[in-house]
Amino acid sequence: MSSGRIGSALGAFAAVAVSMAGSPLAAADITDMVVHTTSGVGDVNTWNINATITCNPASNPVAPQVYFTDNGTALPGSPGTTGSCVTYSNSVSQTNSVIDFKPTTLGTHHIVATQHNPDGSVLSTIVRDVNVTVLPSTPCPTTGSAAMQCKSTSGS
Repeated sequence: MSSGRIGSALGAFAAVAVSMAGSPLAAADITDMVVHTTSGVGDVNTWNINATITCNPASNPVAPQVYFTDNGTALPGSPGTTGSCVTYSNSVSQTNSVIDFKPTTLGTHHIVATQHNPDGSVLSTIVRDVNVTVLPSTPCPTTGSAAMQCKSTSGS
């Protein structure tokens, strides 16, 4: 398996809160966040967090940076790399902000992605709780349901 979403792969993957500033759509709002893994033969090698941002290319060709925390601590490499706002054929304009995620402990990780206005106030935020049951670069079990969970993928 080359890439997939962590959900049942790492246990419970639940959105606990989604709060977006501005209605109608502000210059840029975080609208989704998923944790991805790339699995090698028998190992979970690399993980990242990908925040999807709905944006307005006319007012904000590059969305504001996205800052990521894990259990209240800034993740190394935060803010994430944010791409240019692109309008797709369905007239939706989006970009992504991506950061590496290398948990060092098992259990629940409270992941928060936040954008700020120039004055420091919160523009947009999204939260996900991820239950980490296998650490990166830890060999996956080769048999049984634990092996299936380690390698399986699911939706957000």
